[in-house]
Formats: sequence, structure tokens, C-alpha cells
Amino acid sequence: MSVQFMRTGQQGILVWDEASDYKFGIDLFLSDMDGRQLKNVVNAQDLTDVSLIFGTHDHIDHIDRDAWKEIAAVNPQVKFVAPKFFENDLPKDLGINNERFIFVDEEISADEGEVHIEAIPAAHEFLDTSQDGLHPYLMYVITFKNVKICHMGDTCIYEGVYQKLREKGHFDVMFPPINGRDARRLREDCIGNMTYQEAADLVGAMKPSLAVPGHYDMFAFNSADPKDFIDYVEIKYPGQKVQMYEVGKTFTL
Repeated sequence: MSVQFMRTGQQGILVWDEASDYKFGIDLFLSDMDGRQLKNVVNAQDLTDVSLIFGTHDHIDHIDRDAWKEIAAVNPQVKFVAPKFFENDLPKDLGINNERFIFVDEEISADEGEVHIEAIPAAHEFLDTSQDGLHPYLMYVITFKNVKICHMGDTCIYEGVYQKLREKGHFDVMFPPINGRDARRLREDCIGNMTYQEAADLVGAMKPSLAVPGHYDMFAFNSADPKDFIDYVEIKYPGQKVQMYEVGKTFTL
């Protein structure tokens, strides 16, 4: 396999294929912001070679609106993948033509360039659903060069999510958030995710070829120790491959 990955911090991932130069980014958080602990390893102005930018939900560390505007300006060919929940607002708010967006949801998949895109609802603390059945928080299942990627965005465990994931088949790589949740953060409007124990159990049940934790390194107030996740998977699910990767380092499966 020639598919390459690079973590950019929080839940940000760059994915590309060396043979074809096809590249896309998921949940890239590129804007300066008080409290961020990591410097950018990529800049919006440099992303002239990406074909797709994915955002799992409309929070700045997942859909970085300012960065999306910059990327759209320097890269006239790039398209943006987002939850259909935001179809009526996002293009207008960003000043980007509707034709440059691909909107998906649980029953709305898409094929674009070299990727097949599917979505699973995410419960970012709560499993929010609009009256017309759309979801503001999504996980993406992306098939690229016969590699199946499950990027979980921000989510907690909810009833039925294991089955929804199993229905998508075997994942070559999963990117679960592990930063957890608590009353202090929720009181401060910082909605939460799986704990590292919940993420470990999910990975143990799904058995991906590789699991890579995320959403633990950007903000001190919303963090976790990835080593706890790694240790728990290794002791509870021996044989399950799991690895944390330094931001900016390239890795393959």
C-alpha cells in the first residue's frame, strides 16, 4: 500500500497517495487560537495540492472556517465535505460556491475523485438529529486506494453505534477521539467524547488493522494521556495494533 498518513494535531489528518499525488485532509485545525498547544505543521496557504477537505462538524477545530476560506482562495479545485445539516448555511457563510461542497449524512454517500465517502451519525456528547433526520456531527468512512478509513470526528458511544460501524465492514485504520468528558467541561460548554476506556473497548470490538488515538494534544483543558489508551488496548485486547504518532510524522499501515 502506498497510502500515507500524517497527524496534524487534535483530530486533524492528512492522507495522500505517493503514486498519484492525490491528497485530502480531515478536520484540519489551522487557525491561531488562544490556548492551543501545538504549532501548525501545515498552513492553509500551502494546501494547493489537496483535492478534498473534510469537516466532521462545525466546531473550529474540525471545520476551521477561516482556514477553509483561505484554502478555497489558493486552491480553486478543492472541494469541501461536510454534514448535509449545514447545506443551507455553510456555503453562504463562507462565501464559497455550493458546487464546491459535498454534503453527506447517514443515508447520503458520495464518490469524488479517488474516494468513496460514507457517514455515520456521531454523538458529540448528545446524538443530535434535526426534524428532517440530519445530523450535525458525523463520523466519516472513507475508502481510498482499497484502504478503508474510519475517522470518528468527535463522538461518544450511543445505542446502536457498534452495529452501524460493523455494517461498514473491516477498517484498515480507525481514528477515535479519547479525551473524554466531565461536568466541568460540559458546564463550560465544552462538549465531550469517548473516554479512553470507551475508545479502547470500541477498538477492541471493531478490530481494525490499526487504531490511532486523537483529540488529546491541542488544549490542556480538554486533554487525555494517549498512553493510557495504548496500555489499556494492549492489556485488554492483545494482538490489536494500536499506535500513537507524533504530529507531523508520516506513517503507513
